[in-house]
Amino acid sequence: MNKAPASPDGLAAALKRAFKWHWHLLGLGTGLAVTVIGGTFFLPFLLAAEVGYLGFLGLNPRFQNVLKGLAKRPPPLPVDPRLRFQQLMAFLSQPDAQRFETLRQRCLELVALRRSMATKEGVPGVDDFRGESLDRMLWLFLKLLHQRSGLEKFLGATRREQIEAELKAAEEQLAAAQQRDKAAGLPDSRLSTSIRDRVTTIRERLENHHQAADGLELVTAEIDKTEQQITHLCEVGMTMSDSASLSVQIDSISQSLQSSEKIFSQATFAQIYDDEPAPPLLSGTLPLPRAAIPQ
Repeated sequence: MNKAPASPDGLAAALKRAFKWHWHLLGLGTGLAVTVIGGTFFLPFLLAAEVGYLGFLGLNPRFQNVLKGLAKRPPPLPVDPRLRFQQLMAFLSQPDAQRFETLRQRCLELVALRRSMATKEGVPGVDDFRGESLDRMLWLFLKLLHQRSGLEKFLGATRREQIEAELKAAEEQLAAAQQRDKAAGLPDSRLSTSIRDRVTTIRERLENHHQAADGLELVTAEIDKTEQQITHLCEVGMTMSDSASLSVQIDSISQSLQSSEKIFSQATFAQIYDDEPAPPLLSGTLPLPRAAIPQ
């Protein structure tokens, strides 16, 4: 006789959903770690908290509806690399879009010429030119341009002099408020506390502006370097028939990219070097927005 499946609205299913909630598992793991470190003294408190969670919050109908919604939520759809390409290109200024397309067209011409020479002269290892590597480097170049555009727009919308003026005015207001509190023999008033919080926020804005300016300088240098590396790789692929030597050149550029990844990771630009797949910028046909086509 086959056993009937458990009802999704039954007690066992509800407890299972509540137990497998990721925040509950995190809290339970932390509690167990504290018990192991601090001894069995904390065990009764952990058990009481577990019973309280499962018995009250875990079986709450509203909470169960939330958990059911999380379980039914479909996984996010992967972003189409071509759509992502269109989005990045549309964000660029006209000069940057033309700069990218000019470099891409140069790579296409050199790759086509390389393949033509290999076919005519019988040079082995046409695929050693590694169009996929060039795709990845061009994709990186585009993302660097996109990052710089964002920083330029941010810095264009925020003036450092204005933030510094706001900070100076707030600091003067704080000093006056603290002086009044001191004269009255009172601790910091609510007004002083509010102004101090405003001073802290303005200082954070100013520091963020400094970081954006430093990031813009770094991204610009990285753009120029990457452009030269891509051009160099194409030209080396034209003149070097030894696939082993070409591989050395590519590996050298890869090491340079890894070094850049560490720098940008420290500068909180790690999204530039994420695992997002590169679209077929050279190895396939990719439609371009009108803004990307040089006039």
